[in-house]
Amino acid sequence: MNIIDRLPQKIKNIITHPTFPQFIKFSLVGVLNTIVFYVIYYVMLQLGVFYVVAAATGTTAGIVNSYVINRKFVFKSSKMSVGEVVKFLIVYGVQYLSNITVIHICVEYIGISAELGGILAIGVGVFISFFGHKFWSFRKVEK
Repeated sequence: MNIIDRLPQKIKNIITHPTFPQFIKFSLVGVLNTIVFYVIYYVMLQLGVFYVVAAATGTTAGIVNSYVINRKFVFKSSKMSVGEVVKFLIVYGVQYLSNITVIHICVEYIGISAELGGILAIGVGVFISFFGHKFWSFRKVEK
C-alpha cells in the first residue's frame, strides 16, 4: 500500500486531480519570482539605489520572470500575444487589489495584525492568480 492509498478520499481527490501538478509548478514559479524580486531589490539597495526604485525594478523583473516561465512551463501557451500579456497583467492587478482588500479587512474589521493579514492575502492571491491565469490569461481555445 503506497502513501496515497492511506490518505482520506477528499485529499486523494485533490492530489490526483490533473490540475494539482500544475498548481504545484505554479507555486514553485512563485517562489522563484520572490527570489528574483528580492535578489534584485537587495543588490540595488547595496548599490545605493532608492528603495522605491529597487522595489519597482525587482517587482518588474519578478513579473517578467513569472510570465515567461508560467507561459512555457506551467500553462504551456504556444504563442505569445499582446492580448495574453494584457490579460496576464490584469490578473496581477486583480491579485494586487485582492491583497490590499484582504489586508484591509484583516486589520480594520477583524483586528488581525498587518503582518498576519499579509500572509492571508498571499494565500488568497495565489488562488486568484493561478485560476485567473489558467482559465483566462493562458486559456487554450478549443478549435
